[in-house]
Amino acid sequence: MPAEVKTHYRACNLCEAICGLEIKTQDDQVLSIKGDKNDPLSRGYICPKGTAMEDIYTDPDRLRKPVKRQADGWAEISWEEAFDTVAEKLVAVQEQHGQNAVAFYAGNPNVHNYGSMTHASVLRKAVQSKIHFSATSLDQLPHHLTSYSLYGHQSLIPVPDIDHSNYMLIIGGNPLASNGSIMTSPDIPKRLKAIQQRGGRFIVIDPRRTETAEIADQHLFIRPGTDAWLLMAMLNTLFAEDLINTGHLTDLLVGIDEVAQCL
Repeated sequence: MPAEVKTHYRACNLCEAICGLEIKTQDDQVLSIKGDKNDPLSRGYICPKGTAMEDIYTDPDRLRKPVKRQADGWAEISWEEAFDTVAEKLVAVQEQHGQNAVAFYAGNPNVHNYGSMTHASVLRKAVQSKIHFSATSLDQLPHHLTSYSLYGHQSLIPVPDIDHSNYMLIIGGNPLASNGSIMTSPDIPKRLKAIQQRGGRFIVIDPRRTETAEIADQHLFIRPGTDAWLLMAMLNTLFAEDLINTGHLTDLLVGIDEVAQCL
């Protein structure tokens, strides 16, 4: 008698969108991976990474034990030897070149991994290096810097309310590829098209014709490296045409007159 087919509802951990998954299994075999239509956030959407998740576990070339390069090629070694080798090499590098010769990098999917979240800080404390890189240092640090300057903390990042917007301006972003990074908005194509369907528009400013630019109402090309000039021109227009209304935030805003004088 064949084993029972079971259905599991999980969340994909491969990126920030965290789409809901419906996984069917029979014994240890994965029969299918689909988007969970009842997930309130992703609403059945799933990207190619999620559908291919089974391959991570069933690929015949997947590493299941540590390996070490030998004179005649790669050979499996024990976990004890692997940990000892890594520890010895890290210590040797730092003794020769200093503590900051070792750098840390964190990104998807290890930032969604409980083991990384609970133990990475312990490892960082032991290594005591000041050099850290992450997915954030590649594409999000400008958000943190502006939020720190505007609101006093790097994590107070304004999140666009894409599901209730009638106009959206995207500068140098490609949410169709990033699944709406920081917005955490899976199924971004439908969410952007919904803006158009309710009579709104979304505009893309980007030197490259990205996937998002392809479906935008308007795509404006600018030269690479001219972002600052574009933003300064926009600010100048706001001041020159008296389009600024600070409203209830007037008492909280500091330095607005200085900005006007710089334009």
